[in-house]
Amino acid sequence: MGWERRRKREYYYRKRRIGDRVVSEYVGTGPVAEAAAAIDERERLAREEAREQWRRERERQRAIDEKVDRACHLIRNLTYAALLLNGHRMHRGQWRKRR
Repeated sequence: MGWERRRKREYYYRKRRIGDRVVSEYVGTGPVAEAAAAIDERERLAREEAREQWRRERERQRAIDEKVDRACHLIRNLTYAALLLNGHRMHRGQWRKRR
């Protein structure tokens, strides 16, 4: 999106993607184009803010997932240790009591 200078005048164009192509859409010049540019800028900033919030939420969730994974690993190790100390053994993925 942006202003383009053509023949010593400034015109506002919007760029849109249609399939693989980028198409320029003429908006205008003067106050109408300035208002459209301001609206487009606000929308762009809102999209950037939404992306940033999504990124922060994803990072927060990733940190929670790491804590849960560490807790699961610890619990698994403690369980294995308790079973081994109580006379169990692992046989083909199953815990069995030693005779």
